[in-house]
Amino acid sequence: MSLKFGWYKTPVPGDREDKKIPHARIISQGTLDTKYMCKMISMSSTISSADVKGVLEALNFWMGFHLAEGNSIELDGLGYFTPTLKSRTVTDENGKAKVIAEADTVSFRCATSLKEQVREAGLEQVKKAKTEKLTQEQRLENIMKEVNKNRCINTGTCVQINHYSRFMALNDLKLLIDSNKLVQIGRGKQTMYIRSF
Repeated sequence: MSLKFGWYKTPVPGDREDKKIPHARIISQGTLDTKYMCKMISMSSTISSADVKGVLEALNFWMGFHLAEGNSIELDGLGYFTPTLKSRTVTDENGKAKVIAEADTVSFRCATSLKEQVREAGLEQVKKAKTEKLTQEQRLENIMKEVNKNRCINTGTCVQINHYSRFMALNDLKLLIDSNKLVQIGRGKQTMYIRSF
């Protein structure tokens, strides 16, 4: 697995000399929802996807309950959750200003082990699109190389590595599914493709 990134120009004020300093930015591979994560956990354990969803719903309820009582919650491997307050100035019925406190949000401090998993990921710079068109055979080969390297692929990655449209990426992925080389997991924006078992 690797984090894909690109270099972008950093916007700077007009009077500064260091206008060409770039910054690295992760290229998002999509957002995975609860349904997808439940399916992934279910596939790697003996728990059904519905049971995983039930546990997550119960966790959400009890975390909210105890955070609302002023407790902090630490989940091994995930992080530390704490309720926070905010203060603001209001005017009372007599026209006097006073400061009031309100419950605000939940702060999250990521667990060291989770940070380490991300820090240990490889980095892969996504280069600018090539001008030459690839043959179908070359495109399919690129897709399978990516799957072999990272265990899975999504449509966005196909578009990036083959420099073509989403429509063509979906056609290539369908061809690989029909030839029993790939299997589709999930739906919509969370769709991923893995090697056929």
